[in-house]
Amino acid sequence: MNPQDVIESYVVEVMRRVPGKEKERNEIGLELRDLLVEMLAERAQTAGKPADDAMVLAMLKDFGTPTDIAGRYHAPGAVIIPAAQTRSFAVLAIGGVALQWALTLPAVFGGQPWVAWWFSWGLGAFWWPGLMVMSALVAVGARRVGWWQPVWRPRVVDPDRVDRPIMLVGLVWFVLGVALMVSLPWIAPKLPGPLAQVFAFDEGFLSQRAWPVLLLWGASFALEVAAYVQGRWSTSMRRWSVALSLAWIALLVWWMTAGAMFQAKATDDGASGALALVVLVIVVELGCRLYRRRPSMHPPRMAG
Repeated sequence: MNPQDVIESYVVEVMRRVPGKEKERNEIGLELRDLLVEMLAERAQTAGKPADDAMVLAMLKDFGTPTDIAGRYHAPGAVIIPAAQTRSFAVLAIGGVALQWALTLPAVFGGQPWVAWWFSWGLGAFWWPGLMVMSALVAVGARRVGWWQPVWRPRVVDPDRVDRPIMLVGLVWFVLGVALMVSLPWIAPKLPGPLAQVFAFDEGFLSQRAWPVLLLWGASFALEVAAYVQGRWSTSMRRWSVALSLAWIALLVWWMTAGAMFQAKATDDGASGALALVVLVIVVELGCRLYRRRPSMHPPRMAG
């Protein structure tokens, strides 16, 4: 097979994958064949020898597969994951699977068979990226039928400014939630029926691992109040907020891995799962704060 036959075969493969009428495909094929013949002639001239099979095959390999070339003539389809969101989508998907594996792999080291783990939590952890993909597909379908269209809105000019009315409501709920959680060890034994056993805390947890939460609650509340009084978040406050987020992650992971929190195993497993989701939310929110900084524009420097 001479180089011209190789080019003809390549062009035919491309034309088979190109949509449209026969006349349009023929025009594309003729233009593509002329382009490849010209490229091969330039390569032969540069190499200082006649074109052969090895030269034309190397050129076509650099040019791309027939499927790739034909794809350039297809109308653009619906974009499921925009290019700008690919990295965050991948990080969130992989992070969700890794978190589920990290929480369930200790059972394997404790004696659970690898096969049983793999066909339960191992493969089962992939529900999370599947859910993300299906959610993206639903969003694309909704946009195509006109049910929902994204609308651009200007961002807040000063992201460090505090919305005091909303923040005040948040502080009130913060106090009520902390009060409920602190009083729960005394409320649980007085609950009617089996609820007292369901929500009974492990004594070792209360005496050894629960107390640091009071320090973090106090520090978080003080930081929120300081931002409320000042009316904005300062640089030092942002740094303290990041430090507190890391401290919360460390505390919750310690709670989940150092022993039981509740006496009832079902309650303890449910609490561990809930805390794992809280850790995931904190990690995602912290990542957004660290990596999605507001871009700034600077005037060009004047020469001289």
